[in-house]
Amino acid sequence: MIRYLLFTILLSFAITSYAQEPQVEMIQPAEGKSIVYFIRTSSVGSLISFSIYDGEELIGKLKPGQFVAYECDPGSHVFIGKSENADYVEANLEAGRIYVVDAQAKMGALKARIKLAPLDKNSKKYEKEKEKFMKLLAKNKGEKVSMESDTPVNNEDSDSMGKAMKKFQEKKEKNDKITQLTADMHVEA
Repeated sequence: MIRYLLFTILLSFAITSYAQEPQVEMIQPAEGKSIVYFIRTSSVGSLISFSIYDGEELIGKLKPGQFVAYECDPGSHVFIGKSENADYVEANLEAGRIYVVDAQAKMGALKARIKLAPLDKNSKKYEKEKEKFMKLLAKNKGEKVSMESDTPVNNEDSDSMGKAMKKFQEKKEKNDKITQLTADMHVEA
C-alpha cells in the first residue's frame, strides 16, 4: 500500500513537472525604447519568406516558426508586411513596452499573402495567441534587430516600398480600415 501511494505521488509529480511550460524570457527594451516582436507561428506558405518593414526600412524576413524582435523608438510607426500583397499596421508605441504582431499567411494567387495581426489583450483569442508566441520564443529561432545596429540591411526593393507607403497614405485618405496597434496592446512579460 505504501509503495503504491509513493509510486502515485512520484508519478503525478513527474507528469506535472513535464506538463509545465518552459520559462521563457522576452527581450526587454532598452531605456526609452519599445520592442515589437514580429512572429510567424503558422507553417502555411512555408516556402515563402515575408518581408517586414518600418515605413520604407527593412526590419527583416520571416519564415514559418521564426520571429524578429525589433527595438525602436516609441511613438508612431507604419509597419508593413510584404509578400504577394502588402498589409499595414499603424502603431502608436509606448516606451518600455513589448508588442507582438503575428504575420499570418493567407492563400494567394501566386504565393502566400500576408496579414499582420497584433496581439490584443481584449481579444477572446488572446491567451491562445500568447501561448503560441511563448512556444515560438522557447524554440529560440529569431533575432533582435534595431535600426541603430551596425548590421547593414539589404533593402532591395525600395521603389516597391515607396509605392507601398503611397498606397498606405491613399488608404488613410479614403478612411479604409487599417489595422491599429495601440499603446495599451502591450504584452506583459
